[in-house]
Amino acid sequence: MYKYYKKDSYKVMEYDFFSITEFLDYLDAQPINRDIFRNDLASESNDYYFTKTRSLEEAKQLLKYGCHEDFDKILELKLKLEKYIKMAKIKQRQYNYYVGYAPDVKAYLEGCPLSMLNKEQPKRKQINIYYNAAILGNVSVEEIFNRGAITLCLVEILENMGFGVGLNIFTMSKSENQIHYAKFNIKSSAERLNMQKVFFPLCHPSFLRRLVFRLREMTPDIEYHWYDGYGKTCDDYTIRNIINLKSNDIVICQPSEMGVLGTSIVDDANRMFEYINSFKDRDFVLEKIIDDVKYTKRR
Repeated sequence: MYKYYKKDSYKVMEYDFFSITEFLDYLDAQPINRDIFRNDLASESNDYYFTKTRSLEEAKQLLKYGCHEDFDKILELKLKLEKYIKMAKIKQRQYNYYVGYAPDVKAYLEGCPLSMLNKEQPKRKQINIYYNAAILGNVSVEEIFNRGAITLCLVEILENMGFGVGLNIFTMSKSENQIHYAKFNIKSSAERLNMQKVFFPLCHPSFLRRLVFRLREMTPDIEYHWYDGYGKTCDDYTIRNIINLKSNDIVICQPSEMGVLGTSIVDDANRMFEYINSFKDRDFVLEKIIDDVKYTKRR
């Protein structure tokens, strides 16, 4: 679950949680590293504007049972974005066969043994999205919402096109020569997207600012410099280097890095997808996906 190792010039503190339950159980069982975090714990802050929860316990309950507040807003933003998106779907070739989903009346009357209509099932290809839930302290609620809505929309588009989409939710921040990296198994490529399940970690500031902050406060190898500010969000290059990602893997990183400003959802989507498409060394499949998803403003 936890390991500490060196990667290039960094010392990495890595957690791997196989479920939300395992993560919450760990937070309840492990002691705070009082050698570093002696008082004024950020995870227990009373700043509602910064965390959007009243307590650490409230954040735990929202992760465990689901967050309903503002969920309608993320759906509204997602639906608004989809109005401007031309959804490209894989076309299935229809053919006649001995078995199928519907009879071909003409072929049956003509006595043809291949009297059933069937569809060719295309092979599902894998696309991995890596979503860094870590954000800087000055990131607005609107930026968080827009980045989450665009990511949810992207997953749904790719699934509708016939791709298996792995949504890998993690947090990665650094302070001096240390990196704090936590992985959360919330959706595999074999699962369809459950927006209610992923809403809280993608779109609510308390996932990072209470729960992951508490995890940092418990980390045994963390050094004194984390106490002042709890670290800075890692950029795309560092994330790819630490995780050893493939060239066609998509990284959802800091909103400002991807051009997400939290104003127009359509403008944010344009800038975010332009950023994703700027990686020219990706394979044909990913470039084809980006080329097929067209963003246009309503005139």
